[in-house]
Amino acid sequence: MLHRWYVTTPIVILTAALWLLWIEPTAPALSHVTTTQRMVALTFDDGPSSHYTPAILKLLSQYHATATFFVLGSQAKRYPNLVKAEVAEGSEVANHGWAHLNLRQVGAPRMWQDALGTSRLLESLGVPESPFYRPPYGMMSNSLLRLFESHGYTVTLWSIDTRDWALPGVNAMTATIGSQIKPGAIILMHDGGGRREQTLAALRWLLSTYTRRGWRFVTLSQLTHPDAVPITTNHK
Repeated sequence: MLHRWYVTTPIVILTAALWLLWIEPTAPALSHVTTTQRMVALTFDDGPSSHYTPAILKLLSQYHATATFFVLGSQAKRYPNLVKAEVAEGSEVANHGWAHLNLRQVGAPRMWQDALGTSRLLESLGVPESPFYRPPYGMMSNSLLRLFESHGYTVTLWSIDTRDWALPGVNAMTATIGSQIKPGAIILMHDGGGRREQTLAALRWLLSTYTRRGWRFVTLSQLTHPDAVPITTNHK
């Protein structure tokens, strides 16, 4: 009987491991795109903001740049015209949930319901929603990945974190960008959630410096599918 246990134990362990791999597959979130072209995606979280979003749109327009705005539904409901302005200026709107929930506290199903509220609001506003979702705080789980991917979303993080939310200073932000920027990078900034004067200053430096060097600032849709036609209908 003891001999049989020694024989069957490895089989049981292997079977359990394979089962766990099957129910929890590894599917990394989007954090960068492989390309040789000098183009990067600017992304802004937690907006729109009545003060900072218009200023960011003005800068983007000045340098013929576009971006992806990961909006909060609660903010989009307050400032629907700003969400529409983002699209009108050539940028795109993506989903950051409604209430900036914490995945560890509420779990993946609640995160989906939260994001669904934002999606429905954007649809009611007639705003095209690009198929990208960024979880608040960048918190991830395989369950969240599978759930959102099953609904057609690409869960998206970043490759350059400016940490503008922490107000580290403009010099610190520009140093981070300058040392990490490369083709296909996804840059994280914020247009809401607090004071963003440092963000505006760093953005102005980034656009002016790298536009002169021949870099392009594009939406995530353009970065992932450079030859695709821009989104014109709501994401389902």
